Amino acid sequence: MVTHAAQPTASPQVQTAQCPAENMRKTGFDTRTSEQPVVCTDDGVWHIYGYDEVRQILRTEMAHQAGFAKEELVEKAGGFLKILPILYLDGPEHHKQRRETNKFFTPTITDQAYRDFMDQYADELVAVLKKKGRANLSDLSMDLAVKVASRIVGLTNSMLPGFKWRLDGMLASGNFPADTPTWKKALHGQFFSMAFAFLDVWPAVRARRKHPQNDVISYLLTRDYGLFEILTECVVYGVAGMVTTREFICVALWHLLENPHLAQRMRVGGQEERYAILHEILRLEPVVGKLQRRATEDITLTSDDEEITIPAGSLLDLHVSVSNTDEEIFGDDAGAVCPMRPLADRKPKVQDYALSFGDGAHRCPGAYVAIQESDIFLQKLLAIDTLRIEREPDVSYSEIAKGYEIRNFVVRVD
Repeated sequence: MVTHAAQPTASPQVQTAQCPAENMRKTGFDTRTSEQPVVCTDDGVWHIYGYDEVRQILRTEMAHQAGFAKEELVEKAGGFLKILPILYLDGPEHHKQRRETNKFFTPTITDQAYRDFMDQYADELVAVLKKKGRANLSDLSMDLAVKVASRIVGLTNSMLPGFKWRLDGMLASGNFPADTPTWKKALHGQFFSMAFAFLDVWPAVRARRKHPQNDVISYLLTRDYGLFEILTECVVYGVAGMVTTREFICVALWHLLENPHLAQRMRVGGQEERYAILHEILRLEPVVGKLQRRATEDITLTSDDEEITIPAGSLLDLHVSVSNTDEEIFGDDAGAVCPMRPLADRKPKVQDYALSFGDGAHRCPGAYVAIQESDIFLQKLLAIDTLRIEREPDVSYSEIAKGYEIRNFVVRVD
């Protein structure tokens, strides 16, 4: 039996100039099981599909983080962790840490402290592409994302090359098939985690104990974080700051090369217009397709003027990839890429990237960083007149991000 809210009201007709009506989404593994915005399935999990409903959950203090393997980590490593990673915290301690770490991610800091560095490294990657004539964009975008996030976090003192390989190895252990033996997943994960710890994290910690920098690891040391806590935090930043940006750059270029009018606007438009294009692609292609929360108290959710009570202890699956195409908010062409589309009037205001960066207390702090580095790199790629897709990418599902992974995306220049 399914507990459900009222049927959604009919969506308003929204006309956007030169906007295709067809579904342009290239990724997406979220299979909607109901046209209703809120459903509870027989296993007791609440599935939230509507934009307004998802945002209510993200903004309430009565629903705590349950995604990104939080509950599994707490169960296995809770005894070793004095402080949970910021991604897993809730309440006053989370708010405090967010206030103190936001200084690394503000629009002003992102522009002043990171733009020149991003610009220079993007030039180096483009030069490699031009020299070789072809490249796997999945690798190039990962190189950029790793370089930028490493600098912000402070992972700049690795003892041996291979940082990207070690990070990929850790992530792969979370994406093994369900029938993979537990011992194999554990051995794989422990090997790469220990390599990451000894070759990347510990050297960075030693260097910053001697000479603190303006980065996340130096901040964590001022908070008396232990080595294990810093390692865990670095893994979280690795997933959040590196992997997600890698995927978005790939899917954005895919859309741009198949839609020449958008590519041209990215070449000649100002920053506001370029960001609007990127935000719209991100709305349609959220890298994290589903968020999860655990109700700590009974939650009263309003859906189509009806109140629904979600019991304390319930697991909530927030289907971002569905809510981002809610026709009541984004129009009946919500499956198309239409920058600067009309949005429904809501308070607080609906962002043009919808809920792709989350919302509420756990809204992604690195949003400005991700969009800026994507904009810089994509502009440089699109400036190559002969850039084209040689091989369309493989798209698979990431169990960690609950979204897509793009691999083997080969681009060529003449």
